Amino acid sequence: MINPSQGFNWHQLPPFFQDADAGSIRSKRRYFGQLRASLLLLFLAALCGAATFNIQGIDWAGALAALAFIGSIIVRLYIEQQRDERRWYECRAAAESCKTLSWRYAVCGDPFPESMSANDARRLFLSRLREISFGLEIVDVSTGTDVNEAMEQCRSSSRAERIEIYKTNRLMEQVDWYSRMATVRDKGSRRWRSCALAGELLGIIAGTLKAYGVVPIDLLGVVSAGVAGMTAWFQAHRLDTEATAYSLTAREIRHILSLLEENADADQWAKFVSQAETAISREHTMWAAGRRPRADLAE
Repeated sequence: MINPSQGFNWHQLPPFFQDADAGSIRSKRRYFGQLRASLLLLFLAALCGAATFNIQGIDWAGALAALAFIGSIIVRLYIEQQRDERRWYECRAAAESCKTLSWRYAVCGDPFPESMSANDARRLFLSRLREISFGLEIVDVSTGTDVNEAMEQCRSSSRAERIEIYKTNRLMEQVDWYSRMATVRDKGSRRWRSCALAGELLGIIAGTLKAYGVVPIDLLGVVSAGVAGMTAWFQAHRLDTEATAYSLTAREIRHILSLLEENADADQWAKFVSQAETAISREHTMWAAGRRPRADLAE
């Protein structure tokens, strides 16, 4: 009997997954770095616009504000030109499609049942993988084969071993991951909402100080720009939406896990895997749908 800890797991997914995953992480990092720079430049423009710094008849604070606006425009044009946001979610969707396809293949789930010959299953898997990769912009090209030894070893093991591996390394692992990420996203959402609320309270103070002429500069505009920037950053991350989606997915997978039959026959097992993978893929499909997807996840 294979120990699940030594069986097929996400670390042994094919090179295509590793490449798409790396491309997604890199594009996401670049996109949010560019967005952060744009928002900081807009805040700098508001800060400079609230001050006055005259030298020889020129208000250099205003000039700096104008330069900050120009910089923000350049960054936004760069964001549009680089298309990192689009590349991020396309690579993410491709990586998750490859992951669900690999698990279906490795544990003999539909459309790769036990009754299918090894050559036919391999050809179908590679055909589906080509469909996923068509038109995808991935720079990384890892070594290895897309149908690797770990996948083949898992597929050739007994049904009882495959059931235990899938239960432990796929379903239970996903329940744990989604529940943890739901908590992380929820805490992040609450943190950003608290910051935005604090900024609005600060805006009330700034407005009051301006009304009574206590301070000579326009703090109200600066605070408003800061709150608007935080709101834009929060909305770009969609933390509250992801927290809800992740929590729902964790509960759904846990429900499916409770329906797993240890003594399922070949057909029942293939259908169960298809049902489970469809449930897992649903969250990724909904996530991609909110970001102008290129295609549904492969089934």
